[in-house]
Amino acid sequence: MAYMTHLHVATAGFIAATAIAVAGLAWNGVRNGLWWAWITGVISPVLGLAVALPLHWMGHFNYDWVSHLGPIYLGTIIYVVGAVVALIGLTQGGPVAAQVGREKAWG
Repeated sequence: MAYMTHLHVATAGFIAATAIAVAGLAWNGVRNGLWWAWITGVISPVLGLAVALPLHWMGHFNYDWVSHLGPIYLGTIIYVVGAVVALIGLTQGGPVAAQVGREKAWG
């Protein structure tokens, strides 16, 4: 049981760390028009979700109910909406936003 508790805490820590990293990328990089920040901010959580979510439906354990996965689905919807809004802002900002971002990044 101690090993399972360890896994739960470790997984929660990685989820929190990914959320903080993505928030930092969005707050600084994406707001400054840096495409690499948006791409990294999208890939990181998508990879985590792609690894973790299918295991809930493969029959390895019985945690496929809405009360367990519902918050994940809700968070995913919110995340996708935010990623699309940021993408729209990046595409409309064009080179000017990217140039401003580069100037801030390089001092």
